Formats: sequence, C-alpha cells, structure tokens
Amino acid sequence: MGNELRGRLVSVTGVFGLVLLSTGPAVAQLRVGVATVDITPPAGVRMYGYGARGPNVSTGIHDPLYAKAIVLSDGERTTAWVTMDLGYADKPLTRDVRASVSATLGLDDVFLSSSHTHSGPAFVEDFPSTAQPWVEDLRRKVTMAIVEAHDSLVPAQLGVGWGQVDVGHNRRRIRADGTVEMFWENRRGIPTSPVDKSVAVVAFDEPAGAPIATLINLAIHPVVLGPENLEYSADYPGAMMAWVEAHGGGQAMFLQGAAGDINPFWDKTPLADGAYEQMRQMGDTIGREVTRVRENLSFLEVETIGTGVEHVQIGPRWDIDNPETRAGVRPDYIERFGREGEAEVKTLLIGSDLALASFPGEFFVEHGIRLKGESPVANTLFVGYSNGHLGYFPTIKAAGQGGYGADSSTIVEVGAGERLVDRALVNLGYLTGRLRRTP
Repeated sequence: MGNELRGRLVSVTGVFGLVLLSTGPAVAQLRVGVATVDITPPAGVRMYGYGARGPNVSTGIHDPLYAKAIVLSDGERTTAWVTMDLGYADKPLTRDVRASVSATLGLDDVFLSSSHTHSGPAFVEDFPSTAQPWVEDLRRKVTMAIVEAHDSLVPAQLGVGWGQVDVGHNRRRIRADGTVEMFWENRRGIPTSPVDKSVAVVAFDEPAGAPIATLINLAIHPVVLGPENLEYSADYPGAMMAWVEAHGGGQAMFLQGAAGDINPFWDKTPLADGAYEQMRQMGDTIGREVTRVRENLSFLEVETIGTGVEHVQIGPRWDIDNPETRAGVRPDYIERFGREGEAEVKTLLIGSDLALASFPGEFFVEHGIRLKGESPVANTLFVGYSNGHLGYFPTIKAAGQGGYGADSSTIVEVGAGERLVDRALVNLGYLTGRLRRTP
C-alpha cells in the first residue's frame, strides 16, 4: 500500500450513528474488492487469552497475523467486512475504524471480526511506546486495507455451499446427574453435544471465473496452541486460510462462529507434543473440505445487498456495585462491561439467499444453531467476536447448569444471548420483506 493510499487516510476518533435498515435498488451486478495487510506487532507485549501465561510476554512470530478486508457494492450501498487474526475486536477499535473509513470514503457500513486466536496480542495502548502505539498502527492499517479493497472493486458472482468437519467438541460435558464437567482436551475425539460440525463456504469469483475471495465460517476455539506458546500465531485458522489460498480460493477469510463452548480435540497442546504440527494438520483438514466444497459450487449474479443494525442495552448478571461480587469477578470483565454494555447486532444480506449476522462476544454453540435453523434466509452465517467484546453469552439452560463461561467468567445477564439472536432474526425478517413496517 503506497503513499497515495496513506495520503487519503484521515485520523478521526468521533462516534457516528448507523442507519437501522437500508437496502439499495437493483443494479446490473455486485462488485467486490479485497485486500490483506500484516498487523503483527513487535514482540514484547502481553498476549491475549490465557491467564496461565502470567507475566510472560510475546517472544517472536511463528506465523504472521493479518487483517483481511472485503468490500461489496451494489452501486447504491457499499459495505466493508474485515477479519483479523486477533483475540477480539472491541468497541473502541470498531468505533475508531468506522469513523476513519467514514471520513476517508464516506462509507459507514463496516464490520470488524476477530478469529479469537489465543496467540495474538492484548491491546495495550502504550506498547511499544506512547509515541508510536501498535494499537494506533492497527487502526490505521485496517482502514488502509478497507480503502485498498474499495479501490479494487470488480464485477463478481457468488457461490455458497456447506461442508462438514469433525475436529472439535463441546467442552462442557453434562453428567447423568445434570452437573457439568469441564472437558478441555479430547484427543480421542469422544462425541459430545451440542456441536455444530458445519462449515459454510462463501465464494466470490469474477464473471470469467478468476477467484476473488473465499469466506469460511465454522465454530471452534483457536486454541490448539496453549499458554506455553509465546510466539504470535493465527492458530488453526491461519493454517486453514493458507491452504485455501494455495489451492485457488483467492483471498481466504475466516469468520468465527458461535464457538463459546467448542474446543478443538487437540486443546492447548504442549509444544513438546507437536503443537505447531497439530495446528497445521487441523488447518489443512478444514482447508481441504473448504476447497472440495468450493470446487463444486454453482455461481449466480447478485443484484442487491442490504444491511441492518440493532443496538441492545445489556445488563450485568451480577451486582457489580456489591463489594463481595466485585471480589469474585475478574476486574477486566467489569471494566469491559462498563465500556461496552450496549451490544450491537449487525446483519448483512447478500442477494436473497445469503445472510451474515454479527454478534459482540463468545456465544455458546446453541445460539448459532438456533439462528441458522430459524432464519428466513436459506444460508445464514452466525459470526461471533464482532464489533464488540462482551465475553461469554451462555444459553439460559447452560447458565443454570454452570461451568466455565456459563456461571463463571461471564458478565452479561442471563438470557442476553437469546435476546440478541431474537433481534437478529427480526432484523433479517425486515431485510427479506417477511416482516412489514406497515399493516
């Protein structure tokens, strides 16, 4: 990305409103553009995801971390979606990137999603220095990627298909008496439930057949690498995207699903047990399935896209003003909730048969299964870890059963996940015309 692009960027930190629902009129053909940027920070910062790392900081790079942008336009409405090899996409980052993109391109529809890798950096505002913080560099690079993708728009056609992989399990195993056993590692692949083994494959090609991009959506925590690992890595999604790109998929982008209670079979693998090789093997397994599905897709022209957004105020599960409660809840959860208590549910409708719905946290897998089962759109993708970072959203049933993420390490009120899925379904109902604004 050259000086011309850099010159177009404007530093903006204001907050702007989003239109509730909007669709553009039909035009001849969808146009799509993509771009990739390396966002790997310098070594030496605290890493995201594992309290067991203690005070240890990153020591180097195993594989680079990327932000990948895709911009879609129907001639009337233009939308950008960025996937990032990071643990989270919090509200401040989302707000600042949107404001910068709005000032640069006049584009307000921006989605930011993270893969939720546990081998990425934490957002530390003064690292590596207050004069040149990496977090500010991240905001600038993500904006640059969107600008570059916007500048590379070409006519595109769409293909959507589904595959299956069996590489993950539900880490909350319910005993016969109804109590919960946390079942982290499952190298023998013992069946647990619920699990969503589906893999959505969304492909964009030029009319002549040249691949532009492949979006991959599935629900499994990227935690093959454990707290012992101190090198930056995108974990299995990075290996999977590398496979897809090497086998004719264009720019591969990973959209993490409702993975709140789903782990890979090889969870937190020690380095001595071949953690990096297990990560690569898992990525290759998924990549092969994605490539198989993509090679058999039928492509169609798309005339319109539409977006919708809902802002929902979420209350805390616990009385965080009570000193006893505060002593039992991680301080970063309380701080995060105070900063991000309003949840955003944002949806993208591409044509009439594909919808992507984004959610700001770690939703248990049943939320994703329900959204896909009840959606009015034939192909609906649940995309978690997007446009906010509110932590775990268990189901009401799971909250009563307990376990990690269900009655510990969670801050949102019971039922919040169900409420947000409801809002997404209503949103999609209006976008598709199944629900009417007037009698």
